[in-house]
Amino acid sequence: MYGVETLVHPDYQGYGIGGVLMERRFECARQLNLRGIVGGSLIKDYHKVADRFTPDAYVAELVAGRLFDSNLSKQIKKGFKPLNTIPNYTEYPGSLNYAIAIVWDNPAYRAPEPKIIPFPDAESLRAGGSSIAL
Repeated sequence: MYGVETLVHPDYQGYGIGGVLMERRFECARQLNLRGIVGGSLIKDYHKVADRFTPDAYVAELVAGRLFDSNLSKQIKKGFKPLNTIPNYTEYPGSLNYAIAIVWDNPAYRAPEPKIIPFPDAESLRAGGSSIAL
């Protein structure tokens, strides 16, 4: 599942609405037996430390828990793992237009059983069975 930015209007932030929306995404991924969720996350507070950290170093500090970002830190806490930096993701001044590709692996995912398709033997091919039925 791919998730784009989900924003809660500032008048309604702090009521757990964003967390509920994210939990519904997790629930959907589990019910559909999806491998996980991939998304892009703004690093909303990066501008505060951009003079001291590259985006990658900033994310490393977030993962280590030494810094807090009002967007990505919450997603990390919910189990998302940062993958790579995405420059020019958006025009958001706080992130200096950077975002981070993130992934959540569904712990309930069960790989489907592999389907074994028998290959026709040479004799049936000589008899005109030149295609494989799936």
